[in-house]
Amino acid sequence: MFGSEVYATIKAVIAPARRQRVSSSVVQDRFDPAQPKQELGRGERAVQLFLTDETNLQPSADAKFFVYGGLIVPVERLVQLDHGIQGIRAAQGYRPEDELKFDTRSRPQHVEIGQATEAKRLVVELSLSLDCKFIVHVILHDIIRNQQPDQRVQRAADYVLGRFNYYLSQIGDYGLCIVDNLPVTAQFRYLAERFSLGLDIQGERRVRLDRITLFAATCANASHVHSAIDVILGSFRYCINNPRNVEVARAMMLQVVKMMWHRYDPASDTYHVGSRGMIVRPPMDQVRVNAYREEYESLQEQMNALLKEADAVGEQQTV
Repeated sequence: MFGSEVYATIKAVIAPARRQRVSSSVVQDRFDPAQPKQELGRGERAVQLFLTDETNLQPSADAKFFVYGGLIVPVERLVQLDHGIQGIRAAQGYRPEDELKFDTRSRPQHVEIGQATEAKRLVVELSLSLDCKFIVHVILHDIIRNQQPDQRVQRAADYVLGRFNYYLSQIGDYGLCIVDNLPVTAQFRYLAERFSLGLDIQGERRVRLDRITLFAATCANASHVHSAIDVILGSFRYCINNPRNVEVARAMMLQVVKMMWHRYDPASDTYHVGSRGMIVRPPMDQVRVNAYREEYESLQEQMNALLKEADAVGEQQTV
């Protein structure tokens, strides 16, 4: 299933919030992480922080897809993000020891539901305003049901780390990668191997993550940046897994898609997130089971429908 084109992705074509014109076609968009780099002319002048996390690790009726993602924060914006989330927490009644996460079950008892909802909305809005970028990997649980738990997580992390390294090569920067405590048996061995050896492409070759200068691990409440990736990843997960509140999902999807690393096409007025901020695995031409292919097509249709509905009810201001 995962051949040498390990980083091939579905080219998701998503229209911007103001027009919401969506292409219904699904086109293969491939790249090789070892291909020659194309600098964008900024020069090697900055450092990007990348914090990763996972969600929907176990399948359920409302969780068809395993999701692993990361938030890119320009280091020069880190203090603004930290102080901004600190202010959001204080304004919404969070105490210093409280966790600010997307999952409602983690809400402290003394924080009202409305306060928690507003805090999450403001965290996403702040991250977008600070030019943070979102990269996410999505794979159907049915496809990986026979994989070992460690393999599921490590492969998903590999895709996301490879995409971050590619992003850095495109903008001419270097990066620091901090994973939220990986649910694997030997996370530090995994991180050490990725730093020293790079990605293992099906045992056939190694691709060095030459733009990532540090790998480390963190945990909940060890930084305010952790809240940002948890809330953004949780927002995306909520939108793609049968959201109970479609109105809330519409606003979330607008924000999250806008934050994804994308290529803007002014001719068609669309954002292309395939081979950039959204990694949908496996490629459509490698999906042999019709039911699985339909699930991926439904995923794209659901995302685009939320965007079009948001435009129809005039929610452009949330972007």
